[in-house]
Amino acid sequence: MKEMRVTGAQQKVLQILSRKDISAIRRNPKLVAGAKHLLLACKKAIRKVEGIPQYASRKKRETAYRHIVAICRKAIDEAER
Repeated sequence: MKEMRVTGAQQKVLQILSRKDISAIRRNPKLVAGAKHLLLACKKAIRKVEGIPQYASRKKRETAYRHIVAICRKAIDEAER
C-alpha cells in the first residue's frame, strides 16, 4: 500500500469522511475546490447578516441582502466552473 504524509488537520478531516465521501472526491476532485468557495461565501454571508443592525432602515437591509445574494451567486458560479 502507498504511504502518504498528512497534516493533523487533514487527518481529522479524513477520519470524519466516510468511504462514499472519499470515493466521490476521487471521482470528482473539483468538489473540494467548489466546497471551499461555498464555505467562504457562507462565512461572508453570516458576517453580513450579523452586521445588520437590529433596527436598520429598509434601504440598509435591502442593500445588505443584495450584497449577500451577490456573494452567494459568485460562490456558486465558482463552484460550478
